Amino acid sequence: MTTVVRVHQYGPPSVLQVEEEQPGAPAQGQVRLRQEAIGVNFVDTAFRDGSFGVPLPFVPGVEAAGVIEAVGPGVRGLAVGDRVGYFFVPGSYASVRLIDASALIKLPEDISTAQAASIMAKGLTAWMGLRALYQLKANEIVLVQGASGGVGSLISRWAKALGATVIGTAGSADKLAQVAGVVDHAMRSDDPELAANIRSLAPNGVDVVYEFVGRATFASSVAAVRDGGAILTIGAASGQPSMDQALLAARGIRVAGGGMPQYVKGPSVAIATGELFDAFRRGVFGEIEVARYPIAEAARAHADIAARRRSGLPILV
Repeated sequence: MTTVVRVHQYGPPSVLQVEEEQPGAPAQGQVRLRQEAIGVNFVDTAFRDGSFGVPLPFVPGVEAAGVIEAVGPGVRGLAVGDRVGYFFVPGSYASVRLIDASALIKLPEDISTAQAASIMAKGLTAWMGLRALYQLKANEIVLVQGASGGVGSLISRWAKALGATVIGTAGSADKLAQVAGVVDHAMRSDDPELAANIRSLAPNGVDVVYEFVGRATFASSVAAVRDGGAILTIGAASGQPSMDQALLAARGIRVAGGGMPQYVKGPSVAIATGELFDAFRRGVFGEIEVARYPIAEAARAHADIAARRRSGLPILV
């Protein structure tokens, strides 16, 4: 039997129901994976509360890492005992699951399953922003709106490692202190003088904005970016922003976004994961703190995310 967390109705964290079921044997092209660590992402909460409508019931979660315990017919290149991870394959909140072998990535020996589950989806989203949506260059000036978040923190550190000057914002005093240890310049996102303060550092405007907040900060992002610059909408924690398309067009500001699976697919998977793991082992992301929750306490993990009281990147174990 395996422990599974399932959603039968949309709602608060309490709708996450812990159940037991038999995973069965892997079918053609599948493996049975014993999951040692399951990533918890903000998008999981959006599926749970119905913001992204998916058919009910469903098992939430999109990433995990573990050890293969059975291999189905037709699977090549993978064997029982292999350590693997995956990203953006729905249904990860389970201690054991069946999964298509084509979705799996073999983990290097120096990357633990806990590390892979905590950084893979978030780190590959950061890679999307730095490599696919925008080719960041050394000496460019970057604004990260929401630099205290999981992806915001990773993208801030990676941008600095690539030689950019990074301005990061946060919405509270404690998160501002956290951001200050990562970026070159830390600012409050709710400061009415935010755009002016940024322009004092970058009179011509920043080259690119990584926007994770959305409606609450988008106006300051537009005011802070240079003519001909880019705003990359990777998240919208405060809601989708309204955009003055005429103003954006007049200033030549490019707005782009999208989901990470649109950009990390096919041959780019090996490139992106290779660069991510290399950045990790070089210490680009510093000491990544991991917050571990038993899988049966997935609701507590979601509640901590909602209350912004967690410390570290959350995983279920």
